Amino acid sequence: MNFKIKEGSVCVVMGPSGTGKSTVIKHIVGLLKPTSGEVIVEGVHVEKADEPTLLEIRKKVGFAFQFGALFDSMSVYENVAFPLNEHTNFSKEKIEKKVKEALLMVGLNPDEVMKLYPHELSGGMQKRAAIARTIILRPDIILYDEPTSGLDPIASDLISRLIVKLQRELGTTSVVISHDIKESFKIADQMIMLYDGKVLADAEPEFFKTTDNPIIRQFIDGISELALE
Repeated sequence: MNFKIKEGSVCVVMGPSGTGKSTVIKHIVGLLKPTSGEVIVEGVHVEKADEPTLLEIRKKVGFAFQFGALFDSMSVYENVAFPLNEHTNFSKEKIEKKVKEALLMVGLNPDEVMKLYPHELSGGMQKRAAIARTIILRPDIILYDEPTSGLDPIASDLISRLIVKLQRELGTTSVVISHDIKESFKIADQMIMLYDGKVLADAEPEFFKTTDNPIIRQFIDGISELALE
């Protein structure tokens, strides 16, 4: 597969299960290395990079996991502060200030949620808290793995609007792995559809709305293979 993601854009990578979507984002941060070809992130050849270089790349990349991946034994405050405690020497006062800023940015009231634990939050609030942790180091790139998975339509819409808000306010490049077609059309500047391990289409959203390609139409319209037989 071959594609480029424009800096500062929201790119949605979609396609049926097992086509390589998660594999793509693992290559971006060097968790996997390609058997051939190049993976270039901000001018760095990730496939050739040594561990110190990969570490620097990963500091610039935020990863929003599918199910939030908050630490159950930590409060919301401790979860969001975790990257700062790991990668900076900031004072407690500065860390607290940045945690509050991050929570406000994702629409959570710090005074209400900082002392709570993940199990005390709704699914949508957990995802927002996880995104706050993702943005706390102000990454250049944010990788979202199925950000609206398991959420009701209202919470899904909130997360979609949040992705666009962060892209605009922070200037981040957002790569979104998604099966949620409705939400994808709301946020995407670029859409890439993978099929059978290859790029089937790489275009602006309007192309996907109007194309007659049967495989894309089947995916976009939600038609099952059984219904086509």
